[in-house]
Amino acid sequence: MSNTKQLQKLKKLNVKAEKCLIRDKAKKILIKATKAQSKINF
Repeated sequence: MSNTKQLQKLKKLNVKAEKCLIRDKAKKILIKATKAQSKINF
């Protein structure tokens, strides 16, 4: 995926994690966000 697509995905995941009320779900979302961030930096 292109960097712009990864950045959009990262923004969506961060917003989703902020709105999440259950900690376990938020942790899973943040793990996905970390993976997207690593793809951008790689």
